Amino acid sequence: METRRPIVAIVGRPNVGKSSLFNRITASAPLTLPYTNDDAEPEANDKPVNTRRPRASRKFAVVHDTPGVTRDRNYADVEWADRAFTVVDTGGLDIDPDDRLIDNVQSQVDTALDEASLILFVVDARTGIMPHDRTVADKLRATDKPIFLVVNKVDTERFRNEAAEFYALGFPEPIWTSCVQNDGIRELLDLVVDSLPETDETLYDTSGTIKIAIVGRPNVGKSSLINNLLGEERMIVDDRPGTTRDAVNIQIVHDNIPFEIVDTAGMRRKSAINDELESATVKRAIHSIRQSDIAVLVLDVTQEAAQQDKTIAKFIERQGKASVLVMNKWDLIEKDNATHPAFMEKLDIQLPQLDYVPRVFVSAATGQRVTQILTTALEVHREYCTHIPTPALNELLLELRNAHPPPRVKGVRPALKYITQVETKPPTFLIFGRNVNRVGQPYEAYLVNNIRREFGFHGTPIRIFYRRS
Repeated sequence: METRRPIVAIVGRPNVGKSSLFNRITASAPLTLPYTNDDAEPEANDKPVNTRRPRASRKFAVVHDTPGVTRDRNYADVEWADRAFTVVDTGGLDIDPDDRLIDNVQSQVDTALDEASLILFVVDARTGIMPHDRTVADKLRATDKPIFLVVNKVDTERFRNEAAEFYALGFPEPIWTSCVQNDGIRELLDLVVDSLPETDETLYDTSGTIKIAIVGRPNVGKSSLINNLLGEERMIVDDRPGTTRDAVNIQIVHDNIPFEIVDTAGMRRKSAINDELESATVKRAIHSIRQSDIAVLVLDVTQEAAQQDKTIAKFIERQGKASVLVMNKWDLIEKDNATHPAFMEKLDIQLPQLDYVPRVFVSAATGQRVTQILTTALEVHREYCTHIPTPALNELLLELRNAHPPPRVKGVRPALKYITQVETKPPTFLIFGRNVNRVGQPYEAYLVNNIRREFGFHGTPIRIFYRRS
């Protein structure tokens, strides 16, 4: 009996619909509703044929007609019919790659095959059997693992009739699917869970997992940092910008605390994005920040902070996310006793939105202080979740009010009577009083800075709201 969650690998040549299948399996929407827009609401008279659905975090792979969109291994945890497993999306198998980047993709696929308990071999009903399909089929048979042949894009009865040729690949009964029409997915999942090995546990609680989004401009070393943390070449690294295209979720445990790390595509400024694929990958990176607990903004210390770094920092702060600044490639800087303080001072000037955020100076190339990223993230997360007792807050408010009362605005002085913390993640405070609509930004900054001085909240934004009493 296996003790780890079984892994189901989705493989096939490029552009047969692997990522679309991954999305259907991991989607949180019911799989058999009679409408195809995942984000649309059903009509009042629409009744689902079957309401069973795989339970997973809402996590989607970027789908595009361009071959080779998926490069890194992309994992998601799924529960179906009371069985838990992990599904992994892989890059397109190209048996004879002539590009070192594509060669790295094939290595990622090979790793997924090695760890898989079951393989979904996806082919395209519209194109029929291609020479690469036969080559991939031979490669998969050599693994001596259970293989399901998934004939995708069977969108009409005509394609189903013509797809009979796929029996020639020598696998058991093909499974006909259409990810566009959401057909055949439920039947496929039923077959998958019936064929998975027995495990010691069927349900996995990830509610305590800290979610970290690794973000930044292209080519600052995000994937290299993750590889160093994992101690394996999990993420493809290349000196050409744009190697990472999708947001890739990775599970890791540090100091007995589970983390989910998301490696995102490099985020260029909007005016520099000139194709639909890059636009989709940047949207996924933005979505990853919104879904995270902590955003780790990676900067390249060999370059000046760019306007895009400031834009990303501002977005992180506006979303109310805790954050850590990672200064990568520190090994390339010539140093003396003044180097580190000078960098810290320059960061305060360049990124004032994140002046409360801890900075970690690392080298992904040498591994210097890389594990400090997770240690710092854990400390920040504790601050992010901190709740301050109301009596302590009001004692501080009285002290601050007596030392520096709010300034008058048009002859009227705000009267701040009472403060309480109403939320965490991020820490959010509500102040009651008279004329609170006249509290200006400088005085609010005074309150925030002193709340930090007294209670910490290192690495997390602070929100203050007001209510008339």
